[in-house]
Amino acid sequence: MITAIIVAGGTGERLGREGGKQLARVAGRPVLAHTLDAFITCDRVDAIVVVVHPERVDEYRREAVTLLGSAKIVAVVPGGDTRTASVGAGLEAVPAGSGIILVHDGARPLVTPDLVAAAIAELEREPEYAGVVVGHPSYDTLKTVAPDREVLSTPDRAAIWAAQTPQVFRADALREAYRRAEAEGWAGTDDASLVEHAGGRVRMCAGPRDNMKVTVPEDLPIVDRVLRARRGESFVDDIRVGMGYDVHAFAEGRPLVLGGVTIPHSKGLVGHSDADVLVHALIDAILGAMREGDIGKLFPDSDPAYAGISSIELLQRVAALMRERGFELLDADMVLILEHPKIAPHREAMRECVASALGADVTSVGVKATTTERLGFTGREEGVAAQAVVLLRGPGR
Repeated sequence: MITAIIVAGGTGERLGREGGKQLARVAGRPVLAHTLDAFITCDRVDAIVVVVHPERVDEYRREAVTLLGSAKIVAVVPGGDTRTASVGAGLEAVPAGSGIILVHDGARPLVTPDLVAAAIAELEREPEYAGVVVGHPSYDTLKTVAPDREVLSTPDRAAIWAAQTPQVFRADALREAYRRAEAEGWAGTDDASLVEHAGGRVRMCAGPRDNMKVTVPEDLPIVDRVLRARRGESFVDDIRVGMGYDVHAFAEGRPLVLGGVTIPHSKGLVGHSDADVLVHALIDAILGAMREGDIGKLFPDSDPAYAGISSIELLQRVAALMRERGFELLDADMVLILEHPKIAPHREAMRECVASALGADVTSVGVKATTTERLGFTGREEGVAAQAVVLLRGPGR
């Protein structure tokens, strides 16, 4: 039996995205879902154990595991404080009888079923080895550098390989390596280093350079393009544009909520919900791009369940629907039309609030304001209007 442990317990701090890199969406699905799909599709893998952030087990299961509907995924378990601890937690859930165990980074979604099978076959051909590591020779010149960045030496790159995952091990060797590392308090930089430390022999298996790990924000568009190219899609396949427009009147005794931010003002806006005109326009734009009607169809003002509800909460529901339908937000731009109050001091807070509700990067959300030079109902300060336009990428034709 062959079992794969997919380690997806990191916080993704270097990505700078709320929710981390595992659930960042590329080519219509979370990064982790693409990773898991390669192991599900590989005939050589019998079982999969997924290790996730300990505080987000249900979220990861819902967003990236359940939608795949595979019986191969036998466990979703909480990880530890370190990668070593997370793999250790995964080992505890590996089914009995597993003679070979693979370990793979959940944030390497460009792995292919063929690469997984090739790594397994490499270990099976070499009985004297305890493990096989996918990687490639270093094509760049490397430097050893002091803390002050002074170059100390230039190693011969002919002897240097870049290690990736999957890493494939004989189960007994991997378990013994982890037992010894725990007993000695020794921490390696990858699973192979633990096996090496325990005396096991490890060899490299040549893999493609595009088997990259999502680490920083600029990695996401690269991964997206590669995945779509593999499916024969172009970047513009199933691009949708949506437009939204909404109006609310001013009234005494109401808070003024715009873009999810409560803004000090003498009047607020009238509405069944919190009357956040900017978010309402955005919701209509998203629903329009998906051809799902409008905000009144989804959240009718005749329903008491929505009385006084936060429009940001409604936006979160629409964002969930968007993901469920396989759509991805590429960009959103909004404009408020009003005389007062001034929006500039609150613009960034509004962008951040809306981006958070959408599960999007704040760079994908624009907010601005304009006046009508005292013309019309907004010029007379009777109310506020808002317009929004969004660009979505659909699930493909």
